[in-house]
Amino acid sequence: MVSLGEITSYFTLANFFLILIFGTIGNLFNLLTLLSKDFRKNSCIFYMICSSLLDLFFINFGILIRLSTEYFGNPSSTTSRCICKVRSYFLVCLPAMASTCIFLSTFARRLFFITMSFLSISSLFHLFIFDIHNNRCTTTTKFDTILVIVYPLTFISLVPHLGMFICGIVTWIHTRQSKARIEPSSISTQQSSSNQRTNRQLFLLIFVHAALCVLLEIQRSTSYVYNLVTSSTMKSVQQQQIESFVIQLSVVFYYAKYAMSFYVNYACSTMFRQTFTKSIESILSRCFQSNS
Repeated sequence: MVSLGEITSYFTLANFFLILIFGTIGNLFNLLTLLSKDFRKNSCIFYMICSSLLDLFFINFGILIRLSTEYFGNPSSTTSRCICKVRSYFLVCLPAMASTCIFLSTFARRLFFITMSFLSISSLFHLFIFDIHNNRCTTTTKFDTILVIVYPLTFISLVPHLGMFICGIVTWIHTRQSKARIEPSSISTQQSSSNQRTNRQLFLLIFVHAALCVLLEIQRSTSYVYNLVTSSTMKSVQQQQIESFVIQLSVVFYYAKYAMSFYVNYACSTMFRQTFTKSIESILSRCFQSNS
């Protein structure tokens, strides 16, 4: 009979491969669509493009490292201090930067460089507090453990996802204000309608994306905090297996959050679907023309 521990291992491995494949393809398709001329004119697209790039880097870096160390027997993260520290740094810095990009969608572009620099620098403490102890890449003191909990909750969960909702509200306000300022003599009705339609589509994408991200982040943060708080508690084998399955499930959903943006955009936005279709048709036509 297959144990729950084996089921957990197979389940996690299969889902990591699916997230890696579909997440990589989805983020590449997302970039292809957002870089098209239909979206390129809108200033907030810059941040959505950066978010897709960071999502792409994060799922490939994070999942490949996990697969290498947890399933293919590569002990580098528990034997090499350098890999331990670098892994801990990027697994916090990259998702924080990816989530924050959506928060910045309606603000001046210079904030991107300021915020990304802040996150890159403020995450550096992971390089100092993580080390190899008892064949594990972990922290050593209670203060360090608290810091490792608080920082991701703040800069991966709380700030960017609340910011996503604020961003959506600001986008809606800007849309309403732009509509009120439009004069028939200065801008054609057709162009005005097109701009309003694009803003509505982006407004919808930001809010739906934010809502799903918040739900996935809550379940991950809850299981992560519970695991750390109860790590010193004596537990039965069955309880350990159940908790291990729940934790691995939360990890799978957490990585899925950074792989889903294209599929959410495609499902929610008619304009996104049409632009994606046109982009694919354009690429295919160029390929056929070059081969003929």
